[in-house]
Amino acid sequence: MIQPVELSLSSSEYELWRELIWQRSGLYFPEGRIRSLRQALEERRRFLQIKNYAEYYQRVVHSVEGAAEWKNLLDLLLNHETSFLRHQPSFEALSAYVLPQIIETRQKQGVEQLALWSAGCSSGQEAYSLAMAYLEYCAAVGFREALKPNLALQPGVSVFGSDISQRSLEKARAGRYRTHEVRFMPVHYRERYMARIEDGGATFYRVREEVRALLKFNTFNLSAPDGSWPAGQDVIFCQNVLIYFKPDSRKEAVERLCQRLNPGGYLFLSPAEIVGVKLAGMQQVRLADTLIYQRLD
Repeated sequence: MIQPVELSLSSSEYELWRELIWQRSGLYFPEGRIRSLRQALEERRRFLQIKNYAEYYQRVVHSVEGAAEWKNLLDLLLNHETSFLRHQPSFEALSAYVLPQIIETRQKQGVEQLALWSAGCSSGQEAYSLAMAYLEYCAAVGFREALKPNLALQPGVSVFGSDISQRSLEKARAGRYRTHEVRFMPVHYRERYMARIEDGGATFYRVREEVRALLKFNTFNLSAPDGSWPAGQDVIFCQNVLIYFKPDSRKEAVERLCQRLNPGGYLFLSPAEIVGVKLAGMQQVRLADTLIYQRLD
């Protein structure tokens, strides 16, 4: 039995793991994040009762169990912190500025459907928040003034939520959250879009069917080849994701996100996530406490 003694991560081991993780996921662990990397490796090493990190590397890279073990490790490496309407200024900008403008534009073009994408949606709260924000807009102006509903449960919008964590996506598809996970949601949002469930003495909230019907969740890696990226998006939220990329990879990912927007579409980033970058064919939308770009061509 291996004793529960934490191992140090040598420089060579650190470089080996950092390169593997970057190549496979796009996540980058600079020296300031060595501790979080080592903690994830240590948790899996102990669980599997493996002697050292070199042996664990062989397990992940070369064994028949490697693919499944990589998923376990990746879940520990990711930051799963999220919440509904997490960055309030961005959602205020979406509701008050972006949706009215883009819906008016699409109406003039005869387009009756919007495509919204939450890139790096974790366990789904951001993606559901996009759908809820759209439904709130429709409720405020009346469906006839917004996009015409194609189906009773699909009032003119489709929302795509993507992440590299299979475990997070399973939770997102279920749309079921504990009480503390909805504590910052406005009361009227919770009452309108969530169903309260009592299960085994615990209270849960599940996103209502009419909201879940608008969403599709799937695995996607922002370092994937161009051909696999979803296109034709009107709004993309990519917040608190790119900070885990290398600076050059971060800029490349943003440029590729911009290319997936329809002309006139909007990209929402986290303030300070991308600083001083110039994006061809894009203009920054100057709204307080936000980082939003609109595609011009």
